[in-house]
Amino acid sequence: MARLLALVLATAATAAVLLAAEPADGVREAAAGWRQGAVKQDEAALKHWLADDLVYTHGDGKTQSKAEYIADVTKGSSHYDSFRESGTKIRVYGKTAVLTGFVDVTPAKGETYRVRTLEVYVQNDGRWQMAQKESVRVPLK
Repeated sequence: MARLLALVLATAATAAVLLAAEPADGVREAAAGWRQGAVKQDEAALKHWLADDLVYTHGDGKTQSKAEYIADVTKGSSHYDSFRESGTKIRVYGKTAVLTGFVDVTPAKGETYRVRTLEVYVQNDGRWQMAQKESVRVPLK
């Protein structure tokens, strides 16, 4: 009887975790993870949250691979003080998700600016990773 009760409780706990873990939550976690990695110049976090075949297109049109982006953002003094998201929408299509919205970027030097962002995430080995990023500068409101 004790074994049966333990099995029922374990099954119920697993089902509750699976139901609570919405795919969009994983995408939000990945978005926050790579942004914090960029602010903290944390190479391990960036490697974790960015897909190996990442194509990162900056607001000025500059395009970088994962290795180029990580090398650029982790070298020298800090590049960013913060990223603040707003108007974020996430659409999930199986193991692919699209995040759109605005990000107010506060660089370590210079003035805060706003970009409209489009980010594509893919699920790799059970975690979401950013595979494509496109942004364009828009007026700061």
